[in-house]
Amino acid sequence: MRLLVLGGTRFLGRAIVDEALGRGHDVTTFTRGRSGHARPGVQALHGDRTVPAELWPLSQQEWDAVIDTSVLAPSHVAAGLRALQGRVGHYTYVSTLSVYEDLGREPVNEDSTVLACPSDATGTMETLGYGELKAGSERAVMAAMPGHSLIVRPGVIVGPHENIGRLPWWLCRLAQGGEVVAPGAPERPAPVTDARDLAVWLVDNTRRGIPGAVNVPGPQTATMGGLLAACAEATSADRATGLELHWVSDADLEAAGVEPWTELPLWIPDNLEWAGLWQVSGDRALRTGLHYRPITDTAHDTWQWLKQEASATGRPVTEFQRMPGLGLDPGRERNVLERVTS
Repeated sequence: MRLLVLGGTRFLGRAIVDEALGRGHDVTTFTRGRSGHARPGVQALHGDRTVPAELWPLSQQEWDAVIDTSVLAPSHVAAGLRALQGRVGHYTYVSTLSVYEDLGREPVNEDSTVLACPSDATGTMETLGYGELKAGSERAVMAAMPGHSLIVRPGVIVGPHENIGRLPWWLCRLAQGGEVVAPGAPERPAPVTDARDLAVWLVDNTRRGIPGAVNVPGPQTATMGGLLAACAEATSADRATGLELHWVSDADLEAAGVEPWTELPLWIPDNLEWAGLWQVSGDRALRTGLHYRPITDTAHDTWQWLKQEASATGRPVTEFQRMPGLGLDPGRERNVLERVTS
């Protein structure tokens, strides 16, 4: 397969490229060249998809399929599709579960209503909204490639090379040991998808050219307790002190002013609408061949990657790069523990 990956140097894009190359596919990447490095073995094209004059490399070749992992305005996605018109047989667009209008209010599946956003909308994630931006981009793809597009809607993606920092934060916090605030209850759902599993499925089904929309919410049996246990196990050899998890209720965390999702990654109180993220059907993904590896494997591999990165850069492993505001400050954590244990 001649595969074009729009992106391909960071996290999911990198995993897709590595998977495709490992199968002997002919891979081209198209990136701005500002973050990450081209993977060995690819044809690396460069251009900014938000600048019309820089789309010309996409109109000079032909590919069997495209996988697009971008977070761009629908108008920019549509412009890229116009440059590729007649030059690609199938288009896979990686969207998000956040496109669903009723997420959190009722169970959703692939046929549920998505947010209103036109296929030619301009703006950014901040001005349009993340879910809206992705919904408009989905429409741009389906309009340009009717019957030859696959819309993939993942939930939380984790694994080695994660550039958000959710799983890395938990790994590093548990590696430090001591008394740890654990959010909610151990049985709280926390399904996550390893980027490498998603990459395998994406390459498989892009090659097959399946059309339509598919949710990839993660394994429905996954829990926060299981995730933190996997993190504790992965970091045990590097932990110099004991470890004690204190499961703190949603009410107590909210009373302490802890920010869901950011200060305690993956924590969504049940009273928030977007707790519905954990209640999305993923049956179609399983029927089309998705296999989720155990969270213990993902946690182990992510911790090994974090340690390798720290060694290569000469910095402590706990100083990994993450999104601003992600993770609970140690002082705040002590205050929460004092409130619930006093």
